[in-house]
Amino acid sequence: MSRHKKKRRASEARRQRHAVTPGPDRAVGAEAVPDGWVRMTLAAELLTDAHLGSGSGGGGIDALVARDRRGHPVIWASHVEGVLRDAARRLRGRDVAGDFFGRSGGQQQRAVFTSLYTDSDPGSRIWRSTARASFDNRAPLDDTLRVVEHVPKGARFQGQVELPASELPLLRRLIQEVDALGRGRATGAGRVKLALRECTIPTRTVGSATGRLVLLLHNLDPLCITATATPDNLIPSLAFVPGRALLGALAGWLIAEGQRGVASILVNGRVSVSDALPAPQAPDRPSVAEVLPAPLALQREEPSGAAGAVPWWARPAVEARRMDIRDAGSDRTKLKRPESDLFVYRASRDKPWITFRPQRRVRLRNGRPDLGQADPSLFAIEQIVERTSFLCELRGEQATMDQLATFLKPVLEGRRWLRVGRAGAPVEVARGAWSKAPSPAEVTTTAILTLTSDLLLRDELLRWCTSLDEPRLRGLPGWPGDVRVTPIVQESVAVHGFNGTSRLWRMPASGVRRGSVFRVEGEGVAQLARMAAEGHWLGERTREGCGRFRLDATLPGVIDATPGPTTDDTSVPDDPQDSIAATTRFWFKGHRVLAKAGSSSDRQPSLSQWLDLVADLERNVATALPSRQNPTTAGGRSWRHPDAAAILGKLAAISGHRERASHARMFVRWLRAEMHWRAP
Repeated sequence: MSRHKKKRRASEARRQRHAVTPGPDRAVGAEAVPDGWVRMTLAAELLTDAHLGSGSGGGGIDALVARDRRGHPVIWASHVEGVLRDAARRLRGRDVAGDFFGRSGGQQQRAVFTSLYTDSDPGSRIWRSTARASFDNRAPLDDTLRVVEHVPKGARFQGQVELPASELPLLRRLIQEVDALGRGRATGAGRVKLALRECTIPTRTVGSATGRLVLLLHNLDPLCITATATPDNLIPSLAFVPGRALLGALAGWLIAEGQRGVASILVNGRVSVSDALPAPQAPDRPSVAEVLPAPLALQREEPSGAAGAVPWWARPAVEARRMDIRDAGSDRTKLKRPESDLFVYRASRDKPWITFRPQRRVRLRNGRPDLGQADPSLFAIEQIVERTSFLCELRGEQATMDQLATFLKPVLEGRRWLRVGRAGAPVEVARGAWSKAPSPAEVTTTAILTLTSDLLLRDELLRWCTSLDEPRLRGLPGWPGDVRVTPIVQESVAVHGFNGTSRLWRMPASGVRRGSVFRVEGEGVAQLARMAAEGHWLGERTREGCGRFRLDATLPGVIDATPGPTTDDTSVPDDPQDSIAATTRFWFKGHRVLAKAGSSSDRQPSLSQWLDLVADLERNVATALPSRQNPTTAGGRSWRHPDAAAILGKLAAISGHRERASHARMFVRWLRAEMHWRAP
C-alpha cells in the first residue's frame, strides 16, 4: 500500500473516531453552528469494584462511598473533571487543559458536568486490608486493619455534560483515555467503561411575556451558597438562593454569550429578581404556589426537662405552633424561634400551610489554596442536595421583560444551564410561567406584615438599621402616612455577597432578618397590600430580592397544635438510628461477643467474620444467616457459640433485610468500640 493511501485511511479513521454518531436519543440543536452548544449523556459502567470515597466512615467501616439524597452511590462531578483534566494535561499540555477546564482566578471551564447518578442501589461490598508485621512475617497488624466500602462491578451510572460543539472532539478523546475512577486506580480497583452519547432535550415554549415571570428551578448537582465571607474549614451554605446570586447567574450567562447590553437590563435595576426559595415538591402551578421563610412568630415550646433516664431526643417532638401575638411580650411561656432554614409552603390559597426544611449535607473535600503546596488541605463544604425545587419570580415592565426573555430563551426553555453558587453548580429552569400581578391580600384596617426577604435600610446618618419602628418606616418612599406599626418579633442579619466580575467579596451589610413580623393598623393597610401585589418593595437593593413583604389577616404558617404529653417511652425517638443503637447496645451487654483464644468450642467469631456477615446482609444474600446458624465448614464452627447464636437469632427475628442489616451494622459498631476500649 502506498504512503498516500495510508495517510488517507488514517485521516478517515480519525474523522470517524471524533465524529458525533447519532444514537437513539437525538439532541435538540446538535446540528447548530460550530460555536453552538450541545448536551451529551456521560454513562459509566464499573468493570471492577470501585470505592467512590466520601471522606467519612461509620458503622464499623473506615471509608464509606459517596451517596446522593436517595442513598444511592454517586460519582461526583469534581472527581470526573479531575481525572479528565489529568488526561488533558498528559495529551495536550497544561494550556489546553486550562482552557477547557478553567483556571484559578475567574476563568470558568467550558464544559459543565453533572455528577454521575444511578437509578437503583447496586448494594455494596466490603474490602479489608492490613499491613504485615514485618517483611518476612505475613501476620497482620491489628491496628492497621482497614475496612473500605466498595460499589460492586456492573453498576451503571449516568450524568450529563454541556459544552460547545467545537470542544466535543477533545472531550471524546479524553473519555477514551480514562479507564478507572475512584480510589486505588493504580491497583486495579475502579476500572470503568465510559461512553458519550447525545441526549434528548425536551422542547417547550414559555409563552407571551407579561410583567411577572415565575420560574421553577432544579439544581442538578449539590449547591452551595456561601453564607459568610470568612469561612473556616467548614464552609456553611444558605438554605436558599438569594436574589443577588440568581441575578448574577443570569447576567453572567448573558455576558458569556456576548449580550452585555441585555445584561445591563438586570444590573441597572430595570428588572427585580426575587430570592429562589426551596419547595418541598415541584408544584403543578408555580404561579399560584406560595413559599416564604417561616415567620419568627411561628414558634414552638422548647423541650422541657424531666426526671428519668430518657434523654430529650427520645421524647416526642413538640409540633410548631403560633405564638399569641397579643401576648408577645409575656414571659409566661418559653418559646423557641424557628431556625433560619425553616420554610412554610402551600400549593395554592385553598391548601393548608406546611413547614419543611430543605435537605443539606456536608461533604469533605481536598484542595490546595497554594499551587506550590505539597499536601492538600482538608475542608468541609455544606451543600443543598441535588434535585431540590426552588421558586422565584422576575418583575419589570412588559416591554423590558419581553426583551429579556428573547435573549434568555435557551435558558427559559431548558436548553441551557445556569451556573449558580460556589464552583458554578448547574441549575436548570424546569418550568416557567408568565402571569399577571397577584391580587392584593384581603385585609381590613389591621393586618400582619411579614418580611419574606432581608430588608436593608439606612438611617439619617447612612448607618444600616438592624431594627424597625414606626418613625423609620414612615420615612420610606411610598409608605402610607396613616399606618401605625407595632413590631412583634424582629431580628438582625448580616448580608454578604460576592462580585463575580472583580472576584472579590462585597462589603457586608446589616439589615432586618427575613421572617420578622409586624402588626400594621390604619386606613392605609389596603394600600400596603396593593404595594405588595404590584411589587413596590421596601428599602434598598430591591432588584436583588431584598425588602419583600406580604400582608395577611392571620399569621401564615401551620395550624395551632397542642404539645404532646411527656412520656418515658423510648420507642418514639427522633431518629430511627437511635432506637437501633439502643437495641443493639442491649444485645451487646447481654451477650459479650468478643473473639478470644481458647479451645474450638469456646472460640467466638472474629471481627472479620462479623464484618462478612454485615456485608452479606447488606447485599441481601439469602444464605447470610442460615449458613452461619448451621455451619458446615471448620471456619464457621465459631458461630455455634451460645452468645453468637443468640445474636443470629435476634437478627433473624427482624423483618426486612434493610432493618436487619442496619441492626447488624450497629451491633458491629458496638463490638469495635469495645475492642478499642480494651486495647492497651
